[in-house]
Amino acid sequence: MHGRDREWASVLRFLSAPGGLLAIDGPPCSGKTLLLHEAVRAARDRGYSVVLVAGEHLAGSADVARALERVGVDRGARPLIAVDQAHRDPASVLALLSGLGEHRVTVLLALSGAFAGAEVRRAVAAAGEVLLLGPVADDVVEALVRAQLDAAPTAELAALTAAAGGNPRLVAELVAGLREEGQLEVRDGVARLHGGWLPQRVTALVRGQADSLSAKATQVLRVAAVIGRSFRLADVATMVGETTGALLLAVDELLASGLVVCVDERLGFASALVWRAVVESMPASVLHALRHDAAVLRTALGDVPRVEGAPCAGEQPAGDADRDRVAVRGVRALAAGGRLGSAIALARDSLAGRVYAGGAAELRVVLAGILLADGRPADAVTELEHALVTTGVPGPLRRLAAAGRLLSLYFAGGSRAGAHALSVLTSRDREPSDADVVMAATVHSCLEWSSGNLAEGVYWGRESTRWEVDRPTAWWQSQSAVSFALKLSALGEFDDAERLVRDDRPVGEDPAGEGPAGGDPDEGSGGVPPDEAVTGGAPAARTIARARVLTQAGRLGPAGVAARAGLAEACDRGLRLLVPLASTVLATVAVLRGEVAAAAEHVRRYRGDLAAGEAVLHSGQYDWVELLVAHARAGPGRAVELAGRRVADADAARRMLVEEPGAAAWLVRLALTVGDSGLAADVVAAAEDLAADNPGFTAVSVAAGHARALLDRDVDGLLEVADRHRHPWARATANEDLAVLFDEAGRTERAAAHAALALGAFERMGADGEAQRLRRGPGRAGAGGAGVADWQRLSEPERDIARLVGAGLTNRQVARQLYLSPHTVNYHLRGIFRKLGISSRVELARLAHEQETSSV
Repeated sequence: MHGRDREWASVLRFLSAPGGLLAIDGPPCSGKTLLLHEAVRAARDRGYSVVLVAGEHLAGSADVARALERVGVDRGARPLIAVDQAHRDPASVLALLSGLGEHRVTVLLALSGAFAGAEVRRAVAAAGEVLLLGPVADDVVEALVRAQLDAAPTAELAALTAAAGGNPRLVAELVAGLREEGQLEVRDGVARLHGGWLPQRVTALVRGQADSLSAKATQVLRVAAVIGRSFRLADVATMVGETTGALLLAVDELLASGLVVCVDERLGFASALVWRAVVESMPASVLHALRHDAAVLRTALGDVPRVEGAPCAGEQPAGDADRDRVAVRGVRALAAGGRLGSAIALARDSLAGRVYAGGAAELRVVLAGILLADGRPADAVTELEHALVTTGVPGPLRRLAAAGRLLSLYFAGGSRAGAHALSVLTSRDREPSDADVVMAATVHSCLEWSSGNLAEGVYWGRESTRWEVDRPTAWWQSQSAVSFALKLSALGEFDDAERLVRDDRPVGEDPAGEGPAGGDPDEGSGGVPPDEAVTGGAPAARTIARARVLTQAGRLGPAGVAARAGLAEACDRGLRLLVPLASTVLATVAVLRGEVAAAAEHVRRYRGDLAAGEAVLHSGQYDWVELLVAHARAGPGRAVELAGRRVADADAARRMLVEEPGAAAWLVRLALTVGDSGLAADVVAAAEDLAADNPGFTAVSVAAGHARALLDRDVDGLLEVADRHRHPWARATANEDLAVLFDEAGRTERAAAHAALALGAFERMGADGEAQRLRRGPGRAGAGGAGVADWQRLSEPERDIARLVGAGLTNRQVARQLYLSPHTVNYHLRGIFRKLGISSRVELARLAHEQETSSV
């Protein structure tokens, strides 16, 4: 609280009279959470009944709802709702503020307004007072250091702590880290600095802030750090191979984070310490490469990185062919090393000079592959169309360019992709080994699959992976194997799917294992070598696809390992196109394991990546995983709200039902939980239409049968489909549904048998969260609650504590009522959570209410 006397006075003044809103607004690590918690303690001392909730839990908080209900009934009540990190759920903050007029309630918010958005900032300002937290003064920083060390800092130490820019959290972490790592000597009341490295605490703090950003913002942050403490945005754009305009969203995100600030006409790091921490948090190899690029940026005649052996302006090339070969190899080498921005810049600079027709076409094909990896399919189409109109280009390279254009059009979402694919497939003079024929089959397969024509999608997908591919090759040709493997996985053909995306299969290999075609592996047709980015891009794509296959096959442990490996590879090599799909796998694994916070973070990440990129690997998994996480975090009400919007979009609903065979039944179960029979009927109709249009596909027909049986409460129908599900998670949930229906009918032995089958399946999968939910008993599993038997496991003192906590009392209030210490209450509360299989006071409140109403 050092240096926050003015802010603290404002808080106390606000608490002097009930009612109203105070928002504590500041960037990350500015001390707003500390100030909020101090305010909460002061409010309790003044007789307020406090509900403290994290922003991500605001939407489903029973404590908040109860506080609002209580003030409507008891006019003498003095509730205070305190929300920490409120910017994490802007919609819930707006909903809370809109209802304040009906209730005499006091609200405290701690938020980063820049992350919350303009609408929340306007609403907060209109509803109450905003307390802005800025940096603290130098004398306050010195006082912080004195208090932490009980000693006066030397001038050298004071200069280092002043480099924190007045950020109290950063100062505290710096001093604690210096002490832990033996860099401080305190003697005779004076603290002296020894050593010159930045403590791990500081780099970890800043790295944590950077990791919460989108991939694009993190890239801009690191490149900018290498340029200097302050930098021009145009220089960053040159190094990453983007226009300045393309970086504006990333810059807005950095400014909102507080890591970067505006400095006149330039941008700069918020403090010297933050700048050092960003630089020192990068791996040495990455830092060396970026510093090389930055040095070239400052010294080269153009704004293009210099590759060893590449001709510079003013040099006389040894020969046009040699020069073209050096340029192509330089671009490929940069791309293979993950330096896509440098590769793009070098390619464009080379194309702007004198390049022969063959060299220009090859360079454009390589550049297009890099642009596609970076999620820029429209730019890739432009480069490839230039290559296709160039004269004198060897046939294999021309066909590769046509293949790349097809895939880029598909990712760009344009209507031209389908027409082009059909045109290629119906041409009589094409050979199956031609790259454009293979890609036409792949694109046509994906479009038919997304339209619900599964037979056509599977036929052309299988054809695309059977044909050998002539050379040269590119990393994105792995899309043929990847997309078909994901289709097979959705149909439950896991062995064939995994064989397509196993780690040791190179691009162009026949799935039967006959090896690549096309002659010398180091030299393609027409003397064109294979794309070096194949060595990184194709394996990363296959690893991520394999992670998805393993997830659907019920092997969550290996799936998580593969997804993390694929994600790391994609990030290291700048393959932004692949990142969102890897994040969906990690989110799915996390939510099934019960790691809801981690799953929500993965969803937030991939939603940010999807919003920032032009292209993604098309998938219904994005919506599906978001529904699972919404249900786990905010309950069925919020999940139904999202599901209604997804089901209303026929294309989105179809993609989800095709790719996730358990989705139809899950959506019906969700709709029935909240009494939305209309939504349940719509889902069943969509699933049955899909099955009727695709006879012979067991996964689809069984999914529709499961959904219908669940809607009709048809035990025989469920028994028929339960054993026919090929996907372990869907089969387990079918047995869980049978357990519920048998339990409702009083057939407890049958219920227990099917519950045991479901539990065994979840445990074999490694789905600890699902297993824990199921252990709460049939009839309660879907709602996420514990049963009567679990409640009876509590001792009488535990039940008393549970009822009081469930009524909204704090540990201290419970302790006063039961004449116990708060420590004892906390100890018993942990035991209660363990016995009931829950993890929050919100769940305990719901269970206590259910027990109370059931005993009336």
